[in-house]
Amino acid sequence: MRRIQRAYENRFRALAETLGARRPEKALAWFRRRAKAKAAGSRGPEWRGWEEAWREAQARANRSPRRAGRFQERPPLRPEETRFRCDAGLGGLARWLRAGGYPAEWSPEMDDEELVRRAMAEEAVLATTDSLLMERRLVRDGWVCALWLPPALSPAQQLARTLSELGLPLLPPRCMRCGGRLVRRSKQELADRIPPRTFRWLEEFFVCEGCGGLFWKGTHWQRIERALAEAASLRDQRAAPPLRPPESEE
Repeated sequence: MRRIQRAYENRFRALAETLGARRPEKALAWFRRRAKAKAAGSRGPEWRGWEEAWREAQARANRSPRRAGRFQERPPLRPEETRFRCDAGLGGLARWLRAGGYPAEWSPEMDDEELVRRAMAEEAVLATTDSLLMERRLVRDGWVCALWLPPALSPAQQLARTLSELGLPLLPPRCMRCGGRLVRRSKQELADRIPPRTFRWLEEFFVCEGCGGLFWKGTHWQRIERALAEAASLRDQRAAPPLRPPESEE
């Protein structure tokens, strides 16, 4: 919990600095009081109070005339053009973003500097659980579109939060393994790869353009669709049940 608290405090300090707060420590004390009060009045986990206090601070900042001109303005995200760069702690989120239709690169060995550089070059959304990464200048000033996710969130909550924060819909699914597009192919063309029983009762088959993986709408696919629909319906709510990524059909 202490790590989450520090993350929100660091983000608030950066916001106060950007707005030119005359007494930043007094502002931070206000923020702490608001977070503790909201946590006390919430039936959810303690970090929820810090999140609600941060949203309140953001709303106030957005109404401040001092905010004008301080940030690099970015146009709204176009879902069909949105892609993600996920840090080392978000491998599960990357898989579920791909299932939701979004290219998502997971870089477990990449350092923060290179991660930010790649996200900027690719115009990708940078998803991270590292609060210090959010304080890097390119991220803080809005040159890189970044989304910070509390470390306590499950993969399902991460997915729901990402869809909600960025206002993204679900798109046609991609390969959860590599993020490649799934292209429909005829069953006759794939006859030597399809299990005999599956060949007899299904007509639709898909191949990943990236890794060549074979997929069909069997029980795994149906389970993925149900999980995605549930995450989408819960993205504006306070919690979501955990998800475990199923394996591909092949």
